[in-house]
Amino acid sequence: MIHLTNPPIKALIVDDEDLAREKIRFFLADVSDCLVIGECADGFQAVEAVCEELPDVIFLDIQMPEIDGFEVIRLIRDSLDDDTPMPLVVFTTAYDQYALRAFEANAADYLLKPFDYERFQAMFVRVQGQIRDRKARAAHDELLQQLSAYPTATSPQPVYQERFAFKTRGRIYFVHANDVDWIEADRNYALFHVGELTHILRATFAELEHLLNPADFLRIHRSAIIRKGCIEEITKRSDRLYSIVLKGGTTLDIGENYREDVFAVLGVS
Repeated sequence: MIHLTNPPIKALIVDDEDLAREKIRFFLADVSDCLVIGECADGFQAVEAVCEELPDVIFLDIQMPEIDGFEVIRLIRDSLDDDTPMPLVVFTTAYDQYALRAFEANAADYLLKPFDYERFQAMFVRVQGQIRDRKARAAHDELLQQLSAYPTATSPQPVYQERFAFKTRGRIYFVHANDVDWIEADRNYALFHVGELTHILRATFAELEHLLNPADFLRIHRSAIIRKGCIEEITKRSDRLYSIVLKGGTTLDIGENYREDVFAVLGVS
């Protein structure tokens, strides 16, 4: 069972099929402290329910009578105040051709029917983390607003990317930053090494360094960024060459131009 912190996550289920709504409601019943605030059989009901109840997450079918799921998102965004956050959206559909549009619409996930309990549970764990992070940032921003009235108030801290989306073979994978072992540069692409898997993202290291939290990630070479939590040891290979061994056994050289900064960050004298 998945355990969440209070207040409960508010969920809205939107699908024109009774059995589809029942299945999601059944899966959510096994989630501690998740509150289903309503069910809608069409898009217009969904827009009205979101504006009234402000759910944290919407489980949204795409193909529905009158208006589809993408139009529902557009209407919701047009209806909400600028200060009201858009709920996270998990698309639920029997059609895989909408995956790219869902990614472009910033969907939290894309459940392809018929999905099983394990797939649903894995999705909800990710959604749970995103909602927690969002609420923590909102609380942090509120505190900063309160402190801004005082001369000693601190400047807002940068917000770093917490997950990355990878498109491959018609599917979209979402990887949390904390699951990444290391990142390898390959021209205009970045190869994210996650355990035995490698995901490819079109991004340069210059772009990634603005997205990755420096408290968690460290650039050790012009073509290598590692997550600090994966470091197992540092080995000396010669008078000028050092390497970092990751917990999975991967060995990466520390670039000479980066060695001084790497040692300073890691507290190595």
